[in-house]
Amino acid sequence: MKSLKILLVLLALAIPHLPSAAENTIDNLNFSGDLRLRYEYQDNENAMNRGRARFRLRFNVKTKIDDNWSVGFRLASGSNNDPTSTNQSMDDNFTEKSIWIDRAYAVYRQGNFTFTGGKMANPFVSTNIIWDKDINPEGAAEQWHFGKTGYVTLAQMVLNENSAESDAYLVAVQGGFHFTFLSLNLAWYSFNNYVENAPAERGNLFENGTAYTLIDFLVKAHATDNLKFWIEYVNNTDAEKTLTTGEKENSAVGIGFSYRYENWKIKAKYADIEPNAVVGAFADSDFGYANRKGLKVAINRRLRKRVAIELAFFDTKQSTGSGNSAKTIQLDLKLNF
Repeated sequence: MKSLKILLVLLALAIPHLPSAAENTIDNLNFSGDLRLRYEYQDNENAMNRGRARFRLRFNVKTKIDDNWSVGFRLASGSNNDPTSTNQSMDDNFTEKSIWIDRAYAVYRQGNFTFTGGKMANPFVSTNIIWDKDINPEGAAEQWHFGKTGYVTLAQMVLNENSAESDAYLVAVQGGFHFTFLSLNLAWYSFNNYVENAPAERGNLFENGTAYTLIDFLVKAHATDNLKFWIEYVNNTDAEKTLTTGEKENSAVGIGFSYRYENWKIKAKYADIEPNAVVGAFADSDFGYANRKGLKVAINRRLRKRVAIELAFFDTKQSTGSGNSAKTIQLDLKLNF
């Protein structure tokens, strides 16, 4: 009986505060998302030409728990076996399409320190030479900011848990300086036991004991508020000479720019990615993963505040070897909500 009385007293004290707590929870919830409708046509030298209608749907939920902690998740279209794409092709006779957990993460912030754990947005300053824009790595990342200029990011990422062999994982560190018109970023990525657990070669040559430890140097410059440039160099220090060419084939270089004028934006890049320069399964899928070189040009026109159309053209071929050239056109309608 005494316990019941205590419980009733606690409920009486708590109930007046429940509406306020619920109100705060609702106020802290943040919803957003985007829908992209795409028509893509590819003229591939070694395959049948292909035209596809596709869509991408993503839905974000974020909430702040207190002054330090927040959580979030994102649902997205796509498939469970391709980390580089959330596209869903319109096919299979009107069948329903799948929705997947694209992100699920917790964030802790204290002063200049941030911890993120779970399946998260890419924590590294990057282009899509190493990391496709749809990649959401899994594990933990810690970041320190030093004033408004310097930063250091550490990451411990799970690639594959293997009950029969050694697990595959990524350990990385990136540091850099951000100035008003320039940023300098240097990263070290160590992909441990990756080749034995690789989901696909995606242009890599898994020959002669090659492993993947990447040094990445990325410079970004803002000539004006509307004109931006970047240049990047990647070297895989653990590559071995390939049986195919007798060379290590372990470097990548890219350069690009973007220019915005009123409601128009143009972007262009050139990249040459040798077969063992990057981890192909995580590189830009639209460009053709690893062992690829060529050009991309995209023109974007904003129609409304949250509505835009974009036309992109890719002209690529193998970086090493002959053949397998491809020309791709993508026409997108993008809507944010």
